[in-house]
Amino acid sequence: MVTSKKKKLVLIDGNALLYRSFYALPPLKTKQGIPTGGVYGFTRILLKLLQTEKPDYIACAFDKGKKTFRHQEWKEYKITRPTTPSELSQQIPILKQILEGFRIPFFEKEEYEADDILATLAKRGEEAGLEIEIFTGDKDIFQIISPSIKVVRFKKGISQTQVFDAQKVKEEYGVSPQQIADYLALVGDISDNIPGVPGIGPKTATKLIQRFGSVEGILNNLDKLPPRVAEQIKKNDQQIKLSKKLALIVSSVPLEFNLDKLKTRDPDRDTLLSVFQKLEFKELIKKFNDNNAKQNNINNINVNFSSDIQSVMDKITSPVIIQLESEESNWKIVLSSDQKDDIFEVNLGEYPEKSSFFKPLKDILTSEKIKKIGHNLKDTIITLKKWGIDLNGVEFDTGIASYLLNSSSSYSLEDLCLEFLGKRINTPIPAPLKVQLIRELYPILRQQLKNQKVEYLFYKVEIPLLKVLAEMQLRGIKVNPKILKDFLQKIRLKREKIEDEIYKEVGETFNINSPQQLGKILFERLNLPVIKRTKTGYSTSETTIQTLSIINPLLKKILDYRHLFKLESSYIKPLLDLINPVTGRIHTCFNQMVTSTGRLSSSNPNLQNIPIREKSGREIRKAFVAREDHLFISADYSQIELRLLAHLSGDKRLIDAFLKGEDIHRETAAEIFNVLPLQVTAQMRRKAKVVNFGIIYGISPFGLAQNLGISEGEAEEYIERYFNRYPGVKLYIEKILEEARKKGYVTTIMGRRRYILEINSRNKKRRKLAERIAINSPIQGSAADLIKLAMVNLQRRIKKDNLPGWIILQLHDELLLEVLKDKVDQLRKIVKEEMESAMKLSIPLVVDIKIGKNWGEMGDY
Repeated sequence: MVTSKKKKLVLIDGNALLYRSFYALPPLKTKQGIPTGGVYGFTRILLKLLQTEKPDYIACAFDKGKKTFRHQEWKEYKITRPTTPSELSQQIPILKQILEGFRIPFFEKEEYEADDILATLAKRGEEAGLEIEIFTGDKDIFQIISPSIKVVRFKKGISQTQVFDAQKVKEEYGVSPQQIADYLALVGDISDNIPGVPGIGPKTATKLIQRFGSVEGILNNLDKLPPRVAEQIKKNDQQIKLSKKLALIVSSVPLEFNLDKLKTRDPDRDTLLSVFQKLEFKELIKKFNDNNAKQNNINNINVNFSSDIQSVMDKITSPVIIQLESEESNWKIVLSSDQKDDIFEVNLGEYPEKSSFFKPLKDILTSEKIKKIGHNLKDTIITLKKWGIDLNGVEFDTGIASYLLNSSSSYSLEDLCLEFLGKRINTPIPAPLKVQLIRELYPILRQQLKNQKVEYLFYKVEIPLLKVLAEMQLRGIKVNPKILKDFLQKIRLKREKIEDEIYKEVGETFNINSPQQLGKILFERLNLPVIKRTKTGYSTSETTIQTLSIINPLLKKILDYRHLFKLESSYIKPLLDLINPVTGRIHTCFNQMVTSTGRLSSSNPNLQNIPIREKSGREIRKAFVAREDHLFISADYSQIELRLLAHLSGDKRLIDAFLKGEDIHRETAAEIFNVLPLQVTAQMRRKAKVVNFGIIYGISPFGLAQNLGISEGEAEEYIERYFNRYPGVKLYIEKILEEARKKGYVTTIMGRRRYILEINSRNKKRRKLAERIAINSPIQGSAADLIKLAMVNLQRRIKKDNLPGWIILQLHDELLLEVLKDKVDQLRKIVKEEMESAMKLSIPLVVDIKIGKNWGEMGDY
C-alpha cells in the first residue's frame, strides 16, 4: 500500500530571522531615511523558502516585546541582552505589512515568547498529521523536535542553515531533544541570561544527563557524583530548578488555531508592490511584477497615426510630452498633452526638413508658450538643432528629475517605471508607450522635487543647463591633428627605445603590458622580493613597481614605459579617432547624470581626464586650438573648494584669511609647523596644501602620512594643529557627520542631496569611507551647483547681448570659451562678472582668467 506524502507546515521565528538579517546586511535606508536592511534580508529568505520548501501551510511568530511569565519567575531573565537598536525595532511593523502582502498569518501573545508560539503551532500541526519545519536562530526550540518536527537553524548570518532532527541534536549535544532544557539548566544560556551551574561545562552536563536522564535525576543521585561536582550542584540546586523552568518551552499557548487559515496562498501583488515601492526594493519589484500584466501593452494606449498635422496642433495643449525617435533611418515624433489621453505619432521620414509636417511642427517645438516634457531631452535638443529647430519651453526632464532626487540611482525610463510606478517594462519600449510612461512619471517626480525642496535647483539650473550642454556638444572644439600625430610619433619612438632597453637588461622579450608575464620576469627571473600577491599571481601594480624601483632601476623604466603607453593608447590615439571628419572638431558628450556629487563628466572622449600638471598633458592640450580670428578664454574658480569650506563651516579665521586675500596654504603651514608666515618654505607650503585639501576629503592620519611620507603620529599632529587654527571647520565636520548619520544624506548649499548608504555601517572600513564622502560631498556638490549656475547665467548673458562667444568645455572648476578675437576684452569682463556673481557667499568668489590660441598655452593677454 502506497502511503500519501505528508503535507508540510513551515513556521518562522520572525524576530530571529529579522535580527539576523539586520546584522548580516549593510544598514540600508530609503531616501526618506526608513531603515530597510533587516526587512530586505528577511523578504529574500522568505522568497527562497517559499520556492524551495513549497510549504502547504505557513505561519510566523513574534515576541510581543513585553515582559513574559519567565520575567515573573526571575527579574534578571534576558537582562544582559543589549537594547534593540531603533533601526531594527522600526522594521517590525514594516515586516508585518510584508507578511500581510504574502498572506502569511503571524502570531504574538502577551506573556509568551515566539518560541512558545512556534512550539504550540508545531504541536497542533503534528496532531493534524503534518510534517513541520521551524526556521529559527535559537537552540531552545530543539526540545520539541520529534519524528514529525524538524528545526532549521540559521548558522552564519542568513546565508547558511543546518537542519536538526533528534539524531543531529544527539550528535551536537549528546542528549535527546527532550533533554535540551536539562542541558541548558546545567550549562546556562548567555543570550537569555539563564544562570546554570558555575563550573559545569557542556562536557560535564552531557555526561550527567546521559547517566541520570534529567536535572531531577541528577539531584536525586548527588551521592553518586564526584565530590566537587556534587558540591556545586547541591549549592545551586534552586538555581538549577529555576534555570530549567526558564529554559522549558511552553507548547500550550492559548491560540486561535485554524489550520485552514495557515494555508499557503498566492501573495497580494498590489499590496506587496506598494510596500516594495515605498521601501525602494527594486530587485524585489522585478521578481514580483507580473510580466504578463505589466508588459508593454501598447494596445491599451490610444495612438493616433496622424497625417493631418493641423488637427494635431489643434489638440495639443501645454505642457506637451515629446519623444523623438529613429527607426531604420526614418524619424518620427510622438506627442501628447499632459492632461489628455490621446497620443499622436507623426512620421517625418528620412529627411524631416523636407516633410510637409516640418513647418507646423517647428512652430510647436520652438514655442516658448508650449512647455515641453520628456526623458533625456538633451539628445532631442541636439537632433532638432541639426534640423534647424530650437527646442524652446523645456519644462521637465524625467531623467534629470530622478538624478536630482537620488544621484546614486539609475535613470533609464524602465528603471524609473520600476521604482516610481511599480511597472516592469521590457525593452525596447515603443515610443507611444514611452510618452504614456513619462506622463505617469511627471506628477510623481514633480511632487518629489517639491518634497525635497530642490525645485529652484531643478527648474533654474539643471533644466536650462540641458540646452547649454547640447550647444556645447554640437559646437565641439577644434583639434589640429598634425600636432597630435607628431606628438604620437615622438611618444612611440621614446616608448620603443625604453622597450628595447628593458628587453636587453632582462635578456629576453616578453609582453610588458601582461601582469602575468611581467610578474614572472620580476619575481622569478630577477628574483625581486614579492611585495603582494593577487588572485591571479604576483602584484605588478604601480605601487608595487614604485616600491621595487629603489632596489632595481629597471623598474623605473617599466614605469616610464607604462606612462608612455597610456599616453599613446588612452589619450592620443582616441583623440585622433574622434575628430569629426566634417567639422574637424571633437564633440565630446557632456553627461549630466553620471557623478554622485552633481558634477558634470565628459565621454567620447573624456576631456576632463587629460593630465593637466604633466608636461605630456600640456603637449596634448596644445592640439586643441581656437579657429581663425578667435581665442580661448579659460575661466577657473580659484581655490573654490576651500572657499566653500570657509562659507559652509563659518570658521572666522578661515573667512578672515580669504577676505584679506591671504595665502591660505602659507597660513596653514605657519600653524602646523609653528613658524611665522614669512618663515614658511616652499616645501612647508606644499605640505600644508596637502593638509588643506586632505581635510576637505576627510583624510585620516594614515592617509595624510602616506601622502606626505611622514609618520602617522606626525600626521595626527598636523591635523590637530589645523583644527586648532580653524576650530569652526572641526565643528562643521562633526555636525555634517551627525546629520548624515541621522538623515542618511548630506546636502549642498542649493539643497542637492547625496545619500550616504554606509554611514552607519557596522563595518569600520565601509563606515570610514562613507564618512569621508559625507564630509566632501557638500563641498564638491556645491562647487558643481555653482559652476552649473554660472554656465546658465553666462550663456543667457552672451545670447542676450548677442556676443560672439561660446562655452565649449567645462572641466572641474574651469570653463573654456571660444570667442572672437576682437571681443576678447569685453567677454573676459562678462565671464568674470557672471562667474563671480553666480552665488553669494560669505567670502568673495575669485575667477582666474587666462587667454590663448591653444588650450596648452594659456596666459595673460
